[in-house]
Amino acid sequence: MDMFVKVHVMHTGDLKYDRSLAFKELEVIPPVNQRGEACQELVPVSAYLIEHPKGRVIVDAGWHEDIRTKPKEHFGEDLYQFIEYRLPEGSSLREQLAAKGFAPRDIDAVVMSHLDEDHISGLELLIGAKKFLVSEPEWKNVASYKEKWFKGVSFETFEPESIPYGPYRLGKDLFGDGLVYLVLTPGHTAGHVSVLARVEAGWLLLVSDAGYAEKSWQELILPGFTFDERQALDSLKWVREFSQREDCVAAIANHDPSVRPGIY
Repeated sequence: MDMFVKVHVMHTGDLKYDRSLAFKELEVIPPVNQRGEACQELVPVSAYLIEHPKGRVIVDAGWHEDIRTKPKEHFGEDLYQFIEYRLPEGSSLREQLAAKGFAPRDIDAVVMSHLDEDHISGLELLIGAKKFLVSEPEWKNVASYKEKWFKGVSFETFEPESIPYGPYRLGKDLFGDGLVYLVLTPGHTAGHVSVLARVEAGWLLLVSDAGYAEKSWQELILPGFTFDERQALDSLKWVREFSQREDCVAAIANHDPSVRPGIY
């Protein structure tokens, strides 16, 4: 019998920002609300639980519960001016895992798609997980100036290896059995990875921020911030190509408001 994984899509609060942060249209991204309501986007902050026959994997960490009581201290003034945020009671990743009967100690790996603040904010709430993973190119390019977010967390880095998928066919077969691939999709950041999971109905592609919504890859609209525009375009082209495969159940972006929580 074929093996497969189960993927839980969770929304860990919301994020509001100027749409140019998600869809490149300006050279300089303005603070939230500066251009008026018509130019703002309200989007989810997603995280994922993958249940694999050999263990449980979390992808990205969502918002930290600190944003409910001390947001400026948590975010820092520079980031604070660019976003609005919301984290209802019970919606942090830690709280949602607890509702499913899991504690951090029950998680075998926490995988970071990349190290932007809306993906690493809640890392501290996952301390106790068996390991934390990030790509070596991502770690090398940004970790040194984001140390405050990694307090108490020890990362393992991985060098992308040859895999069958992705714009450069580089990444990591997480369990060595072809069920979960960390696919190098750089461009938004230096070592950004998407996650390809073999669910019962076919492949599920967790795009993360290679594109902020389905229209990103359908219309090849780059994120507002890119580390490398050529790589970002290559990654979007690959996502579009893969999303059109008959065996692709869905390709979902981390911040797409059309994506609903659920289980694949």
